[in-house]
Formats: sequence, structure tokens, C-alpha cells
Amino acid sequence: MNEKNFLKHFTIIGAGTFINMLLGVLTTPIITRIVDPTEYGQLSIFTMYSGIALMILCLGLDQALVRYYYENESETYKRALLFKCIKLPLILSVLISAIIIALSTFDLIRLEFNTFIIVLLCVYTIIQLLYRFSLLLVRLAYKSKLFSFLNVLHKLVYVILALPFVMFIFNDDLNALVFATIMSGLVCLVVSIVAQAKLWNISSNKAYDCRITNRELIVYGYPYILSMGLSTVFSAADKIALNMFCTYREVGIYASTMTLVNVFAIIQSTFNNLWAPMAVEHYSNNKNDKKFYQQGNQIITVLMFFAGISLVLCKDVFAILLGEKYREAAYILPFLIFNPIMYTISETTVSGLVFMKKSKMQVVVSLGACLTNIIGNAVLVPVYGCKGAAISTGLSYIVFFTLRTVLSNRYFYVDFQLKKFYVLTFIVVIYSFYNTFVHFNIGSVIGYIICLIVLIILYSKTIKWSINYLIDYIKIFYNKFYT
Repeated sequence: MNEKNFLKHFTIIGAGTFINMLLGVLTTPIITRIVDPTEYGQLSIFTMYSGIALMILCLGLDQALVRYYYENESETYKRALLFKCIKLPLILSVLISAIIIALSTFDLIRLEFNTFIIVLLCVYTIIQLLYRFSLLLVRLAYKSKLFSFLNVLHKLVYVILALPFVMFIFNDDLNALVFATIMSGLVCLVVSIVAQAKLWNISSNKAYDCRITNRELIVYGYPYILSMGLSTVFSAADKIALNMFCTYREVGIYASTMTLVNVFAIIQSTFNNLWAPMAVEHYSNNKNDKKFYQQGNQIITVLMFFAGISLVLCKDVFAILLGEKYREAAYILPFLIFNPIMYTISETTVSGLVFMKKSKMQVVVSLGACLTNIIGNAVLVPVYGCKGAAISTGLSYIVFFTLRTVLSNRYFYVDFQLKKFYVLTFIVVIYSFYNTFVHFNIGSVIGYIICLIVLIILYSKTIKWSINYLIDYIKIFYNKFYT
């Protein structure tokens, strides 16, 4: 994909993400004022369990779909590849769901939720499994408009259903929020499948159209079972620790803070959904062009850190939106910015493991980050509660970035100029510590200015190039439509 097309897709997906984010900013404060933090926390645990199950049940074959999608351009190949990748995860999901529901119904096992919620959890997980593969097809085909539409539709359906469900239909807020969550996922799944009906036409599928064997797909994908499972546990360790050492209320406040961090979504989601398929396609066409990965890394570093420190500066303003019950969110937010920052930037540095098919190394990355987060939460949460969970999570994502980058560079070296990256990271860590334990004051503003100056000095060339590129693009756009 050339620069012009990338910017076009980035703009389209970014617009959809912005609308999605705006809907969240406008409606989340309404929901948090109606719903008690306890129920909000239970919903967070519900979606967390589904996320963990999804990462394991995919068996890494979603990653295999990404890796082998561009091996052949024919529609018949891609349809056969899809069904080869999705068949086993779907069968396994239905089988395990049936077993769990049966055990829960006859009270043979005791789970955190009642049987009704367990059934909904299983249904939601299967919907999410199908939607994950369907959404991957949208991304891989660069259907930016459809991708943006699905993102907006998902949030819109949730909002349209959640408010009346909570206020008028259900007596239990958890049931209302869970039903709204499931229905929004189901609507998007149906729309995405209908929009790509040719690829989902099972009657036209012929396994021999894809010469990549099931064994080859499984060999590539199976390390992701452990690595993605560990990654999900890693990302959920904070909520698990809060659930163990605190209450659903703390989990709810913590989860509501993540809605503030979602301000990052307009950059993070847009970039991540374009970068992975684009990097694989670029490598397939030009294996020696490493400047492409360097440039992508430098640009996204500037964008993510600028957004991160700006969000920390404005944390009290955003927290006010959630309501009095969630005011503590302002002091949880500073370290949570490292989740989207480190994950997004690491997407540009981990490509070597994908190109060289070193999927087993992803296990090392996930294990290292997961252990760091578990130990950090075990030590900090009993003392500092939500703040401790946020600090542990933030520092763990720095470890996550480091492991991804170091291991990837062993197999496909790219000079990402890491010294200046870690100087900037260290300054922002100090700034986050300050804002975690101190109310907003002049020190917060001075710290922000220092971080901004360091960012500009270290990445001056990248900032200058980006500004010039943006000016040139605006000129092209203007000449096209107004001359």
C-alpha cells in the first residue's frame, strides 16, 4: 500500500473511530450516573472472561489467517483459508460452552455468575469468535469504510439498547448491560458477514482451493494459544487482582477509567488495524525495505506520547464527566496511558517475529509481561488499590514493549533508535507518578511542558517531516476539490 492509500484508509478509519469515541464520551457519563460501580464492575468481569476464552479458543488460527492471507489473491483461496482457520475454533467453542452450561445447570461447579449469566457468557463468546474472524477479513481486504461503519454501529447499538434496558426494561442492571453488549455484537456480526457474503458462502467452499495444510496452519498458530492466552491474562491481571483484593466497586471505577483512556482509540485503533496487514503485505513485496518500519515507528511514537501526556494533563476534567461516584478515576488514569502507548508502538517493532514465522517467541513476550503484571498487582493492589493496579499495568506494558522489540530484532533487525525512546519513556513515567498521587496543580502543567519539550527535541526530524507531509496532502486535497 502506498502512502496516499495509507493516508486515505487512515482518514476513513480515523473518522469512524472518532465518531465511536464521541458516542462513548457522550453516553458513558450517562450510564455511569445510572449504574452503580458494582454492576459496572461485574460487566467488566463478564467481558474479561469472554476475552480470555476468546484468545484461547481461537487456537492462534486467527493469526494464521493474517499471516497466509496474501499468499494467493484468488477469492476461492481466501474462502478456503477462512474455513480452514475457523472450523476447529468454532467446534471447540460450542463443545466447551455446552459442557460449562451443563455443569452449571446441575450445580456441579460453582462459578462467579449464576447459570443465566453463564449461558449469556457462552453465547457472547461464540458471537465474538465469529466476529473476530469476520472483522479480520474486513481489515485484510482494506475495507476501511465497512470497518469504520461496524465500529460505529457496535457502539450505537449498545447505546441505543443499554439506556432503555437499564431504565425501563430490566430490574437488574447487570442483565441489562449484558444483553445490550450481546445484541451489539450480534448485529455487527450479521452485518459483517452479509457484507462479505462471497467469502462466507459455505456451499461454494472447497478445501483443496487452499493448498496450505491444516498442519501448517496449526503449527504456525498453536504458540499463539499460549501467547494470546497469556496476553489476555496479562491485560486482565489488574481486574483479577482488584476482584480478589478489593470489591466489584473498585473494578467498576477502574473499568470506567479505561473509557477515558479510550480517547486514544482514534489513533490506536486506526493505526493498529491498518499496520498489521500493511506490514505483512509490504514485507511480501519488498523484504529489504526497513526504512518503512522505522518511519512508521517514529511517527506513531510521536502521536501516542503526545496524546498520552495531554490526556494526563486533562485527567481531572475527563473524570468529572463520569460523576461523583467515579471521581477516583482521575488518579488511576496516568499509568493506564502506557497500555495503548506501548502496545501500539510495539506493533511496529514486533513485525520481525511475524515475518520470520517465530510465533513461539510470542509466548516468551506474553509470559514475561504477564508475570511482571501478576507480581506487580499482588504487591501493589493490597496497598494502593486501583492506583496500584494501574501502576503495575503501566510498567508491565513497558516490559511488554521491550520484550517484543528485543526478540523481534534478533531475527529481523531494524534500528528503531531505542535510546531516545527510553529517555522519553522515563520522563513520562516520572510525570505519571507525580499525577497519580498529587492533585492537579502548577506542577502538572510544568511537567507537561517538560515532557513536550523532550518529545520535540528527540523527534524533531519526524515532527518536521510529518508537518510537511500533512501540508502537502492538504494542498493536494484543496487542488483536487477547489480548483
